[in-house]
Amino acid sequence: MGSKDAEYDAGKLGSQRNDIPTKKLLMTLLAISMGTVIEWYDYSIYSQLAKVLGKVFFPTGNAAVQAVSFWGLFAVGFLSRPVGAVMFGHLGDTRGRGTCLLWTVLLMGIPTILIGCLPGYATIGIAAPILLALLRLVQGLAMGGEFGAAMVYLYEIADPRYKALTGSLGYISLGAGVVLGILVVAGLISAVPESAMLVWGWRVPFLMSIVTLAVAAVLRYNMPESSEFTNSREELSEEAIRRARNTAAAAAAARPNEAGSSAAGSLDGHVSVVDLEGQSAAAAADEKKAHYVPVYELFRGYWSGLLLHSLYGAWISASFLIGYSWLPSFFAQHVGIPTRLTLWMVLSCMILFTMMVPIAGILSDKGLPRLTVTIAICVASAASAIPMFIGFQTKSVAICWLIQAILLAMSGYAMGMLPAVVSAIYPAGVRISGCNLGVNISSTIGGVCPLIITAVQAATGSIYYGPAIVLAATAVITIVASALLIKYYPAANKCHDE
Repeated sequence: MGSKDAEYDAGKLGSQRNDIPTKKLLMTLLAISMGTVIEWYDYSIYSQLAKVLGKVFFPTGNAAVQAVSFWGLFAVGFLSRPVGAVMFGHLGDTRGRGTCLLWTVLLMGIPTILIGCLPGYATIGIAAPILLALLRLVQGLAMGGEFGAAMVYLYEIADPRYKALTGSLGYISLGAGVVLGILVVAGLISAVPESAMLVWGWRVPFLMSIVTLAVAAVLRYNMPESSEFTNSREELSEEAIRRARNTAAAAAAARPNEAGSSAAGSLDGHVSVVDLEGQSAAAAADEKKAHYVPVYELFRGYWSGLLLHSLYGAWISASFLIGYSWLPSFFAQHVGIPTRLTLWMVLSCMILFTMMVPIAGILSDKGLPRLTVTIAICVASAASAIPMFIGFQTKSVAICWLIQAILLAMSGYAMGMLPAVVSAIYPAGVRISGCNLGVNISSTIGGVCPLIITAVQAATGSIYYGPAIVLAATAVITIVASALLIKYYPAANKCHDE
């Protein structure tokens, strides 16, 4: 499909070993995990404190305006992610994974702490939401580069026997960050009066990031690079130089009379030494300037993989965001479950989600075909989408809780296989750029699903069937993409030694 796709042997690169001492490897895994926990902890506390932060940072008097303004700022962080994906993808694929991951954790953690220090609207007026927006913008840039880079780094440094399990550590950290955020906010809401929450209570979760950020930054300093990345970067650099030489040769061939003109213009009928030196110096300068640009290489040779990666993640992202973010408000609004209970429902379901991720990684490393299993999960999701929402009509807390748990368990299992699948699509020299863009595009597809569901409900008046159709549609997209990945990127479906 892509011009370079057939030249890349993911299975061969994936089997390379990294000579990283065990102690250093464990510290590195801890560093990556803590950074990802910080990322999703912030995501969790920001969304869980929506009502309080809306009152703090926006004019009072209109709850609807406050909510729209708050979620508008929430979206700012997502809108800047693609820029961060390209920016940090370039940094990670040229300067190294460690440099990229150090900067992303700093640019994620420092704004989180600064948000906890911001004065509210009552103190500095319109400057409060503007400053909050700027900090969210910086966080979005960092989040656009953090998760994909962390996922790739974990995959590359892993023992070839445990690629999927080690790569899934990123999603385990995601679940841990979300659960930690929910627990902190739930504890604060239970222990701190509402009046105090509006003054200082809301700041506590953000300021708690100081300790974890400091530890993560120290651990991420001077992390070792993987042999996969080093070898692939050299190969792509050599290819860029070869292309520069070919371009120079073609340009010279297009001007066959230039050399003759120079000779005729010389006193003795020969090209001067100065002319030859000048041509050699120009060629050397062209080669020196020739360096690979990861995004260019990605779209030049691996565009088909990026496209299929983005579509492959459609249901995975949608099922997670629907189960974690959208269903709690749906339960409160249409099923009549108290908000406090929906919080504990999603907390328990996220714990189950986190447990399913490593199980998927372990079974994948043992040889269970990753994409084939993903197709089976999506077929089950598409077939059960309408019965699932019919179950919500019973308004039974137990049934709603069970269905939410099943949805997030399926999503967690699929996410446990995702890092190994997508890392096998790209060579290491463009892997962070590809994974960052693919993850963010698929996250955008999943992220708009709650909006689409709400629009379908409003347009059709179907509270239950509209959402089921949207969820089933994303499952079909992932099924098709998975089947094409099996055909064109067979290494993504199997463990390294098959």
